[in-house]
Amino acid sequence: MNCELIFYLATKTNLCEKSLKNSVKYLDLNFRTALFATEPEVLGKLIIDAFEKTNIVFIVGGLDNSEKNGTENILSKALANKLPDDLKKLKNPVSDADGYLVRQGGQLLIALPDKPEEIEEILSGPLNNYLENFTEL
Repeated sequence: MNCELIFYLATKTNLCEKSLKNSVKYLDLNFRTALFATEPEVLGKLIIDAFEKTNIVFIVGGLDNSEKNGTENILSKALANKLPDDLKKLKNPVSDADGYLVRQGGQLLIALPDKPEEIEEILSGPLNNYLENFTEL
C-alpha cells in the first residue's frame, strides 16, 4: 500500500525516516516521497495533496511545539468542524510528545514525534496492530 511521509518542523529527518520505515517494514508500505513543511499552510496543502494520491499519511515532527504552529494545534483546528471516524492519542512512553492517529473513512493520518527512538516506541505499541488491520482492508 502506498503512503506519504511529511516532515513538519522536524529534526533528525534521515534517522526518523529510517526508524519509521524499519518499524513498519512488515506491513509492505511503499513510501512514495518524503516531503517537508515549515509553515502550517504548507503542511495543510501537502496533506491534502497526499490524500489525493494515497490513503495513509505520516507526519513526523512539530509535536513538541506547543505554540499555534505545533502539529497538535493544527490538527485540532482542522478537526474543529467535523469529528473523524477514529481519533486516538498515541501514548509516548519516552517523552510528553504523544502521537496522534486520525482516520476518516479509508484515509489514515498518523502524527509522530521527530525522535527516532520515540517513533519506534510508539509504533511498537497498539498502533502496530491498528496499522496491520488498516492495511489489510
